[in-house]
Amino acid sequence: MKIVVLTLANDEICICSRCQRDGRTRAYSEMITAIRKTWAAEEVEGIKKYYIYGHREGVEFPKDSVIINSKERYWPDGGAGDGGKPHDVEQKRKAFAIDDCIYSDTPEGRENLYYKTVDGFEWLIENEDFDYLIRPSAGSYIDLRLFKRYLDNIGIKDNFYAGSIGQYNNSHSKDQAHNIKYASGSGFIASRNLIEDLVKNRNVIKPVRSKYASATIADDVTFANHFVHTLGADITPFQKVQLTSLNQVSAGLRDVMHCYFTHTINPDLMYAVHKVKGLSNK
Repeated sequence: MKIVVLTLANDEICICSRCQRDGRTRAYSEMITAIRKTWAAEEVEGIKKYYIYGHREGVEFPKDSVIINSKERYWPDGGAGDGGKPHDVEQKRKAFAIDDCIYSDTPEGRENLYYKTVDGFEWLIENEDFDYLIRPSAGSYIDLRLFKRYLDNIGIKDNFYAGSIGQYNNSHSKDQAHNIKYASGSGFIASRNLIEDLVKNRNVIKPVRSKYASATIADDVTFANHFVHTLGADITPFQKVQLTSLNQVSAGLRDVMHCYFTHTINPDLMYAVHKVKGLSNK
């Protein structure tokens, strides 16, 4: 069995309303560093790890980049929070990779997360042989050995989609399901055939958008809408433990497959979970 892990990555300081209200200023890059030193440093047979970035300071696209047609709408760097307005994108440069980092021709920001992720999916489909893809956020601790054991027990299947299940109220939509069950974007699994179909139809899939003026795409819900409502996959639930402070980290997490640091940019949580699992930072 071959598995790829595609972790959402960026160097930005989170500017969501929650972080602004709480006065937190830590950057996501600190979480990526912690991931690289903890769970992603563990070598598990059959698992390869990648990170997906959008536009990144100091990284230039190759001069001979392939140009592809696009039907996407991007917010500028800084996103809706800076008062910018989205613009239609008819052409873009194809994603490329440097070592284990994949780069999407997409401005960073939550508003553009869906398109950035699909670019990462497309690069993997074209460059890696895999049976399953695990897509965690930068705020997740993924126990690779436990995920591998879990998927070994499942076996190689098509239409397999798993994660921590949520319900999205989409009643404001006129032509989509009004209640969408989805696997949380904090960390989900999808079989290769689901990823292939999503990439193949990327220019015709209608994203699920929020009801607010920004009309931000709900990336994890959009994936679910296609996998479940279009392709007929079911969602298989698996346990996710949510943490926000160090005093919640205990030995009970030793056998937990997925820990999610709920809207908390604190790399100390990553190191603490790694330690209670009896592992050393690399």
